[in-house]
Amino acid sequence: MNESRIERHLSKQELVNLIAENALGGNEYLLSNGSSIPSKFFIDLEERFSVPLSSGMESKAATFCDYFSVPWTSDCDSSETPSGGGGTVTRKGLEQILEAVNKALKNER
Repeated sequence: MNESRIERHLSKQELVNLIAENALGGNEYLLSNGSSIPSKFFIDLEERFSVPLSSGMESKAATFCDYFSVPWTSDCDSSETPSGGGGTVTRKGLEQILEAVNKALKNER
């Protein structure tokens, strides 16, 4: 991903906010204390861009990225960590989602 210097320093919440501003009408999606992203965020992305529905946060995120040919690697979610992590999408995963959103928005033009 060709991210700007600014994007490299954004928190997970700031990345979610940026994606929401660009693609979801600026809706607010507050991360939990454990940095989990609300499922509504992924559902809204699926609906907004007519992406096939999937279950589970990491599956929704991976499907979204795959739909727009953006790589989803093991460091994009916590499902392969020793604790299993519950499939939490990481900051890297949000960067990939941002890239997919940018591609989707370009395709709409």
